Amino acid sequence: DDDDDGNDAGKKQSHKSRKKQAQRRKEEREISRREAALADGTADENPETAADFERLLAGNPNASELWIRFMAFHLSVADVASARSVAERAFQRIEFREEKEKLNVWTALLTLELKFGTAESLEKAIERACQQNNPKQVYLRVCELLVKEMRDKQSSGDTVARADAMFAKMCKKFKSKKTVWIAHAQFLLETSRHQGAHALLKRALLSLPTYKH
Repeated sequence: DDDDDGNDAGKKQSHKSRKKQAQRRKEEREISRREAALADGTADENPETAADFERLLAGNPNASELWIRFMAFHLSVADVASARSVAERAFQRIEFREEKEKLNVWTALLTLELKFGTAESLEKAIERACQQNNPKQVYLRVCELLVKEMRDKQSSGDTVARADAMFAKMCKKFKSKKTVWIAHAQFLLETSRHQGAHALLKRALLSLPTYKH
């Protein structure tokens, strides 16, 4: 019996050893693959680690696409705080002349707050975005995000109401801007509220300067 016990213990030890060796080989293969990717440049096309993104951003800090992909990398593992942190770094690193690139990252942050944040964190992000960008463009982007959310959720009551409130707020803030009224009217038409769109256009004509009619 003692011999049997010894044999069992030996088998278990041997199994553990084989498992460790297999794991080590797997890690070695992964390291080799990463080294090859760095050598042939494919790591630049398909960054897979935080280090990949850091290296790429060091050489191209104004690329909003890279910052947004880095945010998505963190969100893929449910690390919302790190994704927010990447956005904040982007605002610091992207040159102030690159307005479109900055607005793209702000849009990504607003999307994050819409999906993972609270009504309060979204409102704060909108306020900050307006301070750093063209406010009208920020509100148009937020409204686009809310329309997309509504489409994704197949026009649920909550998402339509949330979009309605944001469009109304935008038109009140920028009532002399034709693009905001058109965007709101298109939203009403998309949600089959033709009478509402007609009434809105009447209001727009009263608010807009004559030369914009």
